[in-house]
Amino acid sequence: MKQNYNEILDNNLSINSYLWPIDRSPFEFIETIAKARIKNIGLHTDFINNFGVNKLKQELTLNKINVTSINSVGYFTDPYYFKQNEKVLQSAKILNPDLVCLITGGIMGGPNPISNEYTSDNNIIDIKGLRDETSQNIISLFEEASKLNLTLGLEPIGSWEILKKGHFNSIASCLKLVKDNNHKLIIDLYHSFTDSDLDTFLKKSPKLGLLQFSNINFDINSRPIGRKTINDLNNRNNLELSKYIKYIFNRKDKIKIEFEVFQSDVNEDPKEIILNFKSEILKLL
Repeated sequence: MKQNYNEILDNNLSINSYLWPIDRSPFEFIETIAKARIKNIGLHTDFINNFGVNKLKQELTLNKINVTSINSVGYFTDPYYFKQNEKVLQSAKILNPDLVCLITGGIMGGPNPISNEYTSDNNIIDIKGLRDETSQNIISLFEEASKLNLTLGLEPIGSWEILKKGHFNSIASCLKLVKDNNHKLIIDLYHSFTDSDLDTFLKKSPKLGLLQFSNINFDINSRPIGRKTINDLNNRNNLELSKYIKYIFNRKDKIKIEFEVFQSDVNEDPKEIILNFKSEILKLL
């Protein structure tokens, strides 16, 4: 079975550029991905801008690397970030990702902690009204993406980040928004590990577009506060990562799995993480 897992990893494993330091050459990231014989990457907008979208496209084509996701569009509640949607979609048109990640933005803007432009003089939080308004914005963005032949991946956001990240927080609520179109859901285990629909959705739903995964860092009160690499499975709150990865490997539609941690989550050389990553996953399976 491990040989089969190894073959699947060769084709379906992706690593997101979020872990790569902004002050380190983006060419080195692509070089390291290629050296590790990883055929897919996820990209975020700072990395794309730092590299240059056309040069990045050339480098990816040269190394035969597929893009699983571009992060992110949406953030409809934020006074700055939603204005970047058109630019991100145009970059995606060039880079041709499997999915463009869509995150709604928090009740008080987002993303946290970068965005601090939002201020409110209203002490009443109208979650339902905001979700109704955002639903219409999502439909419009779906239509815009479809005109560019792009598929969006709407990501449910953990409810503990409702203020500054996203205000659609469950698989079920997001599924309603994609059920009548060709767009999908991106499931990030960090945000959805508590969702009662998670296991069934990962195993069976045709609306799954991508699984993003990592281990989770919890604070002293067992609240999720960040992501951890998978070689640090040494606390009582570890996710059962092998179960979720096997769900995806047992599907027939070749869904990708994308490792997503941020630079702030990494305490070791990200190059070594990438080079050793396949073997670390195989230890779990």
